[in-house]
Amino acid sequence: MGRFTIVAVPAPDGAALDERSLEAFGASGEIVACGSAPADALGRAGVRHTTLADLGLVPDAGVERIVAALHERADDADVAIAVAGYPLMRAGLVAGLLRGRHDVRVVAPPSSLQVLLMAFDIDLTADLDIVDARSLKGFESRRDSHLVVSGVENAILARAVAERLAGRFPPEHAVVLARVVEGGGFELEMRALRDLPEGGFAAGSAVYVPPSRVEPPGGFYGFVRLIAELRGPDGCPWDRAQTHASLRPHMLEEAYEAVAAIDSGDWAHLAEELGDVLLQVVLHAQVGADAGEFTIDDVVASIAEKIRRRHPHVFGGARAETAEQVVHGWDAGKRQERGGESVMDGVTRALPALARAQKVSRRAVSVGFEWESLECVWEKLHEEIDELKGTEPGSRRAAEEIGDVLFTVVNLARKQGLDAEQTLREACDRFEARFRVMEARAAEGGVTLDAMGIDEMEKLWRSAKESERGLCGATEEESAR
Repeated sequence: MGRFTIVAVPAPDGAALDERSLEAFGASGEIVACGSAPADALGRAGVRHTTLADLGLVPDAGVERIVAALHERADDADVAIAVAGYPLMRAGLVAGLLRGRHDVRVVAPPSSLQVLLMAFDIDLTADLDIVDARSLKGFESRRDSHLVVSGVENAILARAVAERLAGRFPPEHAVVLARVVEGGGFELEMRALRDLPEGGFAAGSAVYVPPSRVEPPGGFYGFVRLIAELRGPDGCPWDRAQTHASLRPHMLEEAYEAVAAIDSGDWAHLAEELGDVLLQVVLHAQVGADAGEFTIDDVVASIAEKIRRRHPHVFGGARAETAEQVVHGWDAGKRQERGGESVMDGVTRALPALARAQKVSRRAVSVGFEWESLECVWEKLHEEIDELKGTEPGSRRAAEEIGDVLFTVVNLARKQGLDAEQTLREACDRFEARFRVMEARAAEGGVTLDAMGIDEMEKLWRSAKESERGLCGATEEESAR
């Protein structure tokens, strides 16, 4: 496979080709004049060459077609490309040649910086940062701007540049090294950022770092990178301002919305809501990573290790034939991990009260603190109600006794295999639906509920309940059929 040598020839002012240009043309197997001005200069110097027309290309052919034709010529021999020089070089020509993995050498321009500006048609008036390698440590570059790092004269400086940029660009991000070659001119080489320090440096070398555009995320870690971009220096001001504490209400809200989607049975909606929950997880992980606390890999490794540890019947030698045995083994594993700590450790106070009551009661049951039968729970409930009746309404003691009644009711649900939190949610749903029916029937009579007496409202309530039961009965009959 041949290589390309780009030679900037004089404009059509009668100037002769210099010695370096003639040497470059003489060392190449074929010379292609990219435009009429280079062709005229070669003709005046008596240098045999091929024109774009000879390659079957019209003068205004697109750069993609020119690059493709040049790659075909370089498959068998070195090719010299005569151009009129910056800024007359076609935008995208050098970048297209590099993408074909051919080596590219540039002869004549006075500096690596000009070579890079010429090669990638960078607008000097916008989104361009130029910084010396030794000053990069304190420089805050933007992911979405062109960056040229000059003075990359050795592998030590190149390694420092790569390490500095590693926090802003992925390891595979493509960069271009423009290095001075012996005898004059420059050589361009495309490398991955992680491979930048591999060698081939000289005084005057520079590195071009193109902008990082956020592509649609692919898979879980693509999504993680997307969130890192939002939290980055050029990301979203809202995302950058978040902390674990500020995200707390969003985590709760998204979890509740996911539960609501489960209750609705709308699985497309559930997928969307689970994405919102995942966003909160990844945001917290990125906040942790930015603060040096933990990373998303720590989060994944922690839960993976826990799952393996808590499932010895799958990943170890233990046996569990039923779901109840699995739960028992899970609780036993948690007790073993806690060692001498209380079985109540780890039950978060942030849980809804009913859910927390059910969890702490299950913890107590795990060590044998349990009523013998459901009837015993009923007796305890009546006892707590009697104690509540003996308190002064609205007093602190009444509040405590109401709490005891509610806690016992939670155990009444648990003892029957029911989830207290869910049963209360369903009760709220039923109450709300019945109340809406009351409002609708009152409106049919030309009145509002607040204009009715309690007896009239009670009548509407009973009617709403009967309608609900009739509907449920009809549904059950249809299911039976």
